[in-house]
Amino acid sequence: MLPGLRSFYRSGAPFAVAGLPPGTARVCARRADGSAVELEAREEAHFDGLPSGTYAVEALDDGGALLAEELTTVGAHPGERPVLGFVTSFDGGAVSEVLDWLTALRCTVVQHYDWMASYTRPLGESAIWADPLGRPVERAALESLTAGVRAMGAVAQAYAPVYAVDPGFAADRPELLLRRNDGEPERLGDLLDIADPGNADWQRHWLAEYGRAADALGFDGFHLDTYGYPRTASAERARDVGMHAAYASFLAAVRAAHDGRTISFNQVNGVPRALELPAGSGFRYMELWPPNDGWRHFEALIARSSAPGDSSQGVVLACYPPVWGSEREAALRTVLVTEAVSTCLGAAHLVYGDRMGALTGPYYPRHERLTAGEAALVLRWRRFALRCRDLFTGGEDTSWYEIGDENAAVVIPDGEARPEPAAGTLFARVVHRDGCVAISLLDLTGSASGSWSEPTAAGAARSVKVQALLPRPAQWVAEAAVLGAGSDRFAPVRGDLVPHREGVALEVEVPLIDGWSVLRFRPRAEEQR
Repeated sequence: MLPGLRSFYRSGAPFAVAGLPPGTARVCARRADGSAVELEAREEAHFDGLPSGTYAVEALDDGGALLAEELTTVGAHPGERPVLGFVTSFDGGAVSEVLDWLTALRCTVVQHYDWMASYTRPLGESAIWADPLGRPVERAALESLTAGVRAMGAVAQAYAPVYAVDPGFAADRPELLLRRNDGEPERLGDLLDIADPGNADWQRHWLAEYGRAADALGFDGFHLDTYGYPRTASAERARDVGMHAAYASFLAAVRAAHDGRTISFNQVNGVPRALELPAGSGFRYMELWPPNDGWRHFEALIARSSAPGDSSQGVVLACYPPVWGSEREAALRTVLVTEAVSTCLGAAHLVYGDRMGALTGPYYPRHERLTAGEAALVLRWRRFALRCRDLFTGGEDTSWYEIGDENAAVVIPDGEARPEPAAGTLFARVVHRDGCVAISLLDLTGSASGSWSEPTAAGAARSVKVQALLPRPAQWVAEAAVLGAGSDRFAPVRGDLVPHREGVALEVEVPLIDGWSVLRFRPRAEEQR
């Protein structure tokens, strides 16, 4: 990133760019497909009515030279294209460092984890309280974090379990609980009991308590957590509870009471399947566990979790690579590649947050702390993902009948290219949209297992040849963004016309420096007019 440029956005307000460097004549908001909106500006710029997406915001001088750049995501609502981070350090000394890291990650939604005084009475009544596992929470620090996150233009989202009940409350209100088939209450260890999310009395209690806490502490969203079970359960008087319907009832109640807040709901391993989310600001969220521990599982889980006809642009995968006991370079590469795979599938990935932290498990305080060098590498990959990600949301994904198919219009003649993120291969993703063909090339040759739960070595590929069958191929231009090339902006690459079984294809060779490159083909400017 070139220094000096600050960009921020609030849903429903103009997108503002401040801190323009001396010599700025124009500010350009450029999308991944190459389209752009430009304004004349010298000190500050305001874009109004930009279409939803992630933009590279460029400060340019009179000659068009790039002076500064930043990446910013805008949307009709904050949950439309989430860039998720987490925070779990609620002490005053951590606030500044946490906000700096979340800003560098360009987060649009930040989950505040385990801030509650108790599950059923979340708002502490003192300046410092203990969370359910005994960690101290400073109210002033928590309020500073929520205010700081909102000042970034992001959503301060409260971690809020759907059905967690403190043991004392459970003893007083047994009629609210879910029960196993032997009549015993459903529990999470000795920590908590589990309520029926479809119970209207439980919903009223939850809405009152969590609504009061959100208003007092400055939260403008909820992450509604579940634990992946029970799949079947009963309630009072042995009444069977359909969990899909119970969750849907709870979600509808939260949306009705909090129409303006951003809501996500944890479909653990895609359960419940085909869940329809309530309308409004929110996104689909899945925490993944074995047996879904391969990158190749991501695509089907995204498809199965969504309701038929769901056109949401917001999907977040949460998986926590447990790899940090191994050699750190291989551990970090697993985390980096996991986010890259998610990006290629049109999803975001929750793993980074707090103070240069990377998650390793579901209890967020036990995360891995990155070194300064590792954090810098994370930001390089994150920025590359943000620059390219809109190419892989929407459009027509043709990967499964392009890569390796003898009738394909996109051919990768050398190497082991696959349309899925399999071990020891080049993972290729092809998406067609109006006026653009995008191809992601991610080197997984250093992976022995194709798993997000195993260490990953750097790949061996150094370049990839790609042939694209296009209408009037001589009238198209090829551009590539190459991770590790100094600048990861899209730049023209040489294309040659080569024979194809259906005529002539445009062939290019794309470097692979750090293991990930993205290629796009577009009609030349004169053809687009």
